[in-house]
Amino acid sequence: MDKNFVYLHINKIKNKNNNTLKTRILTLAAAVLLLSISSQVQAQVKWGEVFNKFKLEVRADGEYTTTDSTPNLGFHGKYFNFMLGGDLGGGFSYYFKQRIVANPGSVTFFDNTDFLYLDYMPNQNWRLRFGKDAMALGGFEYDASPIDVYFPTNIWRNIYCFQLAASGAYITDDGNHTFIAQVSNSPYLNYNNLNFDAGLVAYNLYWAGNMGHFHTLWSTSMVEYKWSSYLNMTMLGAKLIYDKWDLYFDFMHHALAIDDWGKNFGFVSCANYYFTPQFNIFVKGMYEQNKSDVTLGSSVSIDHQLASGHATARYGLGFEWFPTEQKNVRLHIYGCRMTDSYTDNAGQDVTDASWNFNIGATWTMDYFKLFKK
Repeated sequence: MDKNFVYLHINKIKNKNNNTLKTRILTLAAAVLLLSISSQVQAQVKWGEVFNKFKLEVRADGEYTTTDSTPNLGFHGKYFNFMLGGDLGGGFSYYFKQRIVANPGSVTFFDNTDFLYLDYMPNQNWRLRFGKDAMALGGFEYDASPIDVYFPTNIWRNIYCFQLAASGAYITDDGNHTFIAQVSNSPYLNYNNLNFDAGLVAYNLYWAGNMGHFHTLWSTSMVEYKWSSYLNMTMLGAKLIYDKWDLYFDFMHHALAIDDWGKNFGFVSCANYYFTPQFNIFVKGMYEQNKSDVTLGSSVSIDHQLASGHATARYGLGFEWFPTEQKNVRLHIYGCRMTDSYTDNAGQDVTDASWNFNIGATWTMDYFKLFKK
């Protein structure tokens, strides 16, 4: 065998080994550098600054409803929500809540997104917000997260409350009072299948007050249902909060014209008694009516919250139980009576009545708390 070939082959092996050694040294140095940078970054940016909310929540119910014909019975998924929020620095923060549903959006890209907004707080007293938000309407039933509401009012069920909006808020020094002025898209874009640029908006004024045991959520709104024509919505909520019990009362009034007062209104009240921090009983009742004479066209009601000429009532009793100390699992059961009174096409007064029984579970997977540990 040629000696030069042997020497050349040996040198190749040596060079290969040297290159491998150099590669390993460089890789180790890069890993040490990355760990050093990572440690510095973690020292500068904490998890809680970027994410202060990161969780999934789910609710599934089994329901039985009696009717004059065939009873309705079955299980269904009620809610599946993904939530993310945190601080961006410089007074900016964000919040994102996606209600995961199978149906695509019809009006905007964010149709199935409840919240997707950017907050800016230059100081503790002022807040500016832009993005997908809840319309600034009063009332404690409306204010509650949908996943926590049982047998709601028609107004709660039928209003397209999550709209793209811009708002400004003033918060008092003690943090007990918040005043909000908001301009949002009108829910009539959704009702009438209009494009986002149809020019319909809603103007909302809102006050949230905390006076010890007594809390308020009040609002008045001018909601445009066609160009330069408005529905006035006034929502007044009051709540008493004590250690073992709480009670709220919401009054809701709609007016479609100057002489339309006192015909279209509703109220809802709910009381909770807490036997223990993990177990409570609640009683809830409501009444709503739409006796307005103002209609759009020949027969379609302008106010989409409740059909014109109808009066409805619901009342019932329920229980909630949180079997874990973290309250990340909730079991509930309730029963309620429902009535709907109206005049049919023959001029006869009709009252439809039914019972609804519901049992279900809600569970929350709070990844922020898990990762924080």
